[in-house]
Amino acid sequence: MSVSPPRRALLLALLAGVPAAAQPASEQRGAANERHLELTVDDVGQQPEVRISPGRATTLVFNAPLLPGGVQVEDERLMTLAVNESRSVVTLLPSDSPPPDKPLSLTVRFADGAVPESVIFRLVPHPGAERQVRVYRQPRSADSYKQEAWQQRERAERCEAELARTQAEQPHPEGLVGLFDAQLVGRGQGLQEKTLTKSITQRSGEILRVKDCFSYRAEQAERVVVELWVTHTGQQPWTLERAELMNTEGTRLHVLRVWPSHPISPGGRRQLVVEAEATKEQSRGTFLLELREASGAGTVTVRGVTFP
Repeated sequence: MSVSPPRRALLLALLAGVPAAAQPASEQRGAANERHLELTVDDVGQQPEVRISPGRATTLVFNAPLLPGGVQVEDERLMTLAVNESRSVVTLLPSDSPPPDKPLSLTVRFADGAVPESVIFRLVPHPGAERQVRVYRQPRSADSYKQEAWQQRERAERCEAELARTQAEQPHPEGLVGLFDAQLVGRGQGLQEKTLTKSITQRSGEILRVKDCFSYRAEQAERVVVELWVTHTGQQPWTLERAELMNTEGTRLHVLRVWPSHPISPGGRRQLVVEAEATKEQSRGTFLLELREASGAGTVTVRGVTFP
């Protein structure tokens, strides 16, 4: 909009930094109405408010260079805008017409490429207009911002890789689905179970005493399992390292794994599991199960093991 000579003179005087004594009395009374505002990276996206009044000038003084042509007001018909880019000063002079029902916006873009790159002010009509707002921008270089973003992406990628590695170390899904993934059950065939607690025997004096014993067959996968619940009666920790399953005819089954591998404390009660390969024909008859301790100091012998 066209600016009247008195208005233009007032704006030029404000931009030139005329001392307060040279201002009208109303301006002198408002000289103390000065506010300091800080802008940081954390403030990106926020819209700080600036109070304006019709016919009263409000000046924004920045500590950062302004981008040429980068200062815009939402509706120039309601606002006279003057920009001194060399001094980083923006002066607003609302018109004498009533302000709109909603606040106007003032966009200011900076020229140094640091973050925040711009700020949007909400110009709020208020009887007590702010004479001057000093805007202190605490910049952060775009390269620094990109470096932090890159580091965060790198940490996220490491976390994803660690999660993938952990999941890869788990051979089967959890729960009953894991039985299907391991091909222990399927095609209408499942685990068969047999309770052996009353039919097994072991030598006296062994430091692990078997309290309960069960056997299982997974015919789909040609696997057999012996499950023992034992009590440690010795004085030193006992760790299961390996096991052997041999029938009365001397045939040994191929033991695939034993579990768990951590020690059983004296007085402790623990579940021990031995898994072996065996077809239904190979697992017929009665078996001797030997549990070997890691140090070789103790062997547990269980007789009378049979499979379903």
